[in-house]
Amino acid sequence: MPKSAVPASLSYADADARLGGALSAVFEGAGASPGYDEVLFFDGDLTLDGNFLVAINELRGGDAEGDVELIVVTGDLTVNGPIAVYDDRPGLYVGGRTEAETLEGGEAEIYIHDGAFTHLVHGYYNHGSLVTGIVETPWVIDFDHHMEIRAPGARWVDNYGDDDDADFSVGDSIVEAFVPEVVDAEDRCLDVDAFLDRLRAGLPVLRPGSRSAVSTPSRV
Repeated sequence: MPKSAVPASLSYADADARLGGALSAVFEGAGASPGYDEVLFFDGDLTLDGNFLVAINELRGGDAEGDVELIVVTGDLTVNGPIAVYDDRPGLYVGGRTEAETLEGGEAEIYIHDGAFTHLVHGYYNHGSLVTGIVETPWVIDFDHHMEIRAPGARWVDNYGDDDDADFSVGDSIVEAFVPEVVDAEDRCLDVDAFLDRLRAGLPVLRPGSRSAVSTPSRV
């Protein structure tokens, strides 16, 4: 690992106190019953190679027992790979700037400040939350998720079908705009894995001549 604060194992109450109440101010279940027990606490900047959760597990010796419920980085978080947190634990809080290949969230609570993500931000499923400051990314994909994302210039894809303000939405909008390799023909939505593989390969995802609408500067 190129650069890392030394991790500490803290209770949620202790971690929250060290951050002046910042955790309980943003996470659901805040206060006396936050729903988190063990916190892996990095006081400072953290840089990791590869998949975020895999790198965290390796940092802890590869022992899956006693998995942490919340990861806290007080400084900047830089991941030379994806941040993909789809299970309900661990949650993630970053006090500084976050940079990674992707930011992907499912049932977990994720709260970061400003950041940059090479390929996309993706929120999946109607549990958990993904909240950011101002982030740089070309694509934001929402599948019925609680997302408070400020991504000026990003293209927004509603992969569920309930956002009238999205640039592209389930149905004809997606089918007509994107190359067939990244479209789920049955559900008429993006196949996010295929979409991401194509982005990583530097291949186009939009059909020639498709409109390249951009979203409004702020989506909350």
